[in-house]
Amino acid sequence: MEAVLAVEGLTKIFKTKGRADTVAVDHVSFSLMPGECLGIIGESGSGKTTLVNMVTRLLAPTEGCIFLDGQEITGLKGRELREAWRRMQMVFQSPAESFDPRRTLGDGIGESLRNAGAGREETKRETARLLKACGLTPEYAGRYPHEVSGGQCQRAAIARALAIKPKLLICDEATSSLDVTVQQEIIELLGRLRRKQDGLAILFISHDIALVQQFCDRVLVMYRGRIVEQGKPDDVIRDPQDPYTKKLIESIL
Repeated sequence: MEAVLAVEGLTKIFKTKGRADTVAVDHVSFSLMPGECLGIIGESGSGKTTLVNMVTRLLAPTEGCIFLDGQEITGLKGRELREAWRRMQMVFQSPAESFDPRRTLGDGIGESLRNAGAGREETKRETARLLKACGLTPEYAGRYPHEVSGGQCQRAAIARALAIKPKLLICDEATSSLDVTVQQEIIELLGRLRRKQDGLAILFISHDIALVQQFCDRVLVMYRGRIVEQGKPDDVIRDPQDPYTKKLIESIL
């Protein structure tokens, strides 16, 4: 079975005039299989967001390769890169900010459908289906981001991400701005959607070890741009091997 996502030796060095170079991500390699959920944890500044920005090609790597469904996408541009983006979608930390405040949630969800050639009625039907699949009634299509709660807006953001049936869903701190009860609801929703959409792989970026333990099949621990430990969440949490992982886990116990 081929990996949905594979990165090899991914590195990002930021050069600053008059200062020493900053190595934000340092030769990171990992793979993510179809249907798998891989968690990446680490404190702020560990390199998680820089890594995600390289995976999604929003940031060019200094070194290394990125493969999506077996295709190297490291150097893709223009139309080829846009085609690659159709196979991976993101859910962000602040859902309201990821929508255009001047447009309804339905417009935001339907945009990718329209771009793929769907007509008006098909887009309307599919938007309603996606909203229902994510625990919202079709009426939410007519609401604006500021008219709904954070949890409702994040559900709509997940519906938008799934509209074009991506192979890879990247959740970048997707629950961190929500209260504990809503966090649990979003995690349960992602679990249901993952089981329903066969083969959907999820890259789950978080600083919350408990959520990663509950939701993910494997976990990578990042520290100063490097992966210092990896394995099944229960194994890593119960018997951490790296000093940083031990410190990170002790801080929440």
